[in-house]
Amino acid sequence: MQDHEERNDQAGYRRSIRDARPYVFSPYAGPEAPDPFVETSKKSSTKKDDRINEILSLVEEKPEGRNFTIMDACAAHVAGAKKSANAKKVFLHGFMQFPTDFKITDRNQRLMLAIAVDFVNQTYGGNAVFHARIDRDEKGRHGVDVFFAPRYEKHTASKGTEQWISLSKFSKENARKRYGKRQKEVKNKKTNKFEPAFGADRKPIMVWNDADVFQGRALQDAWFEHLKAHVGGKYEIERGKPKKGRDPDRLSPEDYAAEQERQKLLAEVEHQIRNRKEKVELGGRRQEAAAQLIEQARQKAEFAAHQAAENIVADAQKSADAFMDGIIRGAENDARAITQSMLSTDVKEYLEIKEENTRLQAEVIRQGKTIKLLNEVLKTVLPAGLRKLVRSAFDAGWERINQDAKPNGSGEQSKPSI
Repeated sequence: MQDHEERNDQAGYRRSIRDARPYVFSPYAGPEAPDPFVETSKKSSTKKDDRINEILSLVEEKPEGRNFTIMDACAAHVAGAKKSANAKKVFLHGFMQFPTDFKITDRNQRLMLAIAVDFVNQTYGGNAVFHARIDRDEKGRHGVDVFFAPRYEKHTASKGTEQWISLSKFSKENARKRYGKRQKEVKNKKTNKFEPAFGADRKPIMVWNDADVFQGRALQDAWFEHLKAHVGGKYEIERGKPKKGRDPDRLSPEDYAAEQERQKLLAEVEHQIRNRKEKVELGGRRQEAAAQLIEQARQKAEFAAHQAAENIVADAQKSADAFMDGIIRGAENDARAITQSMLSTDVKEYLEIKEENTRLQAEVIRQGKTIKLLNEVLKTVLPAGLRKLVRSAFDAGWERINQDAKPNGSGEQSKPSI
């Protein structure tokens, strides 16, 4: 702790952001150090302002190069007093946090230091604090470190009055006064659960709520009430949340900063997740709208294709009728010309007519192939339903051709397959 106060440790070096010596209350470090026996035996003033002014008279900016450590101050404070042989700790340390909206001035920081020292002294018997400090070079300048070892007078019939050091006496008394007793609980070995304990007389066994956790809670409650009574009219005072576990009471500034960064990161991740979820939902709505548009476009395309197919069938039927009519008319004219030639010409002319007839037959064959090719094209281009319509139209036209051809004696011709 001394290295931290002198900024000789890594944490202290990192926290220091400005060149400013701390204010300290260390009465045993001065040339007129008090006598701890006298300070313990005398009654403290009942007037708070008098106590605060007395403490303020001893607050100073810590001199550079002072060779008087926290342990030196503790040793001077406990000198001559008795202490339990079972006690393990040498002193206690408290961090007294003030509202952060306190305006930072030299006077206010000195006043915060004096208020914290007076509170701990009054809570722990009257003579407890041997050293206190408020740092002025850190980012946070509203917290006071208080080092104390409660010193009090103990009266017994056999030994009279003695002065003792106790780190738990006043803390336990404060906890008992605030929280009273509760029924003791013991662990059931069969169920492995804690159950209320009863004595031989079947009465509940009661125990004090004075364990370490209750002592710490009682101190925080007392500090909150103290601030509320003295500065609550000007500043917003809020009690910290009670601890749920046995973890340390206070995070270091580095751990606190890391925790704040972690909370910011979690908040940012949650924000991104919400945005992504909204985008996904929006994307889903967009996909639904796009699907509807695609379905509408598909229906329009099917309707247009159906209309186009009907037009194609109608045009094909007209073309087929015109084509077959041309073939029929050409065949009739050719047959008529051949017959007239055979009746009115000689053999040479007959041969010429026969040769012409051969050419006509070849033309008919070519035209038949053309019809077959048209049939294949129609099969490839038109769907099955449209092909049926074309076939029906062709059959009707072919039937008409045969009906027209029978009076001339040409007979029924073989129908091309479509």
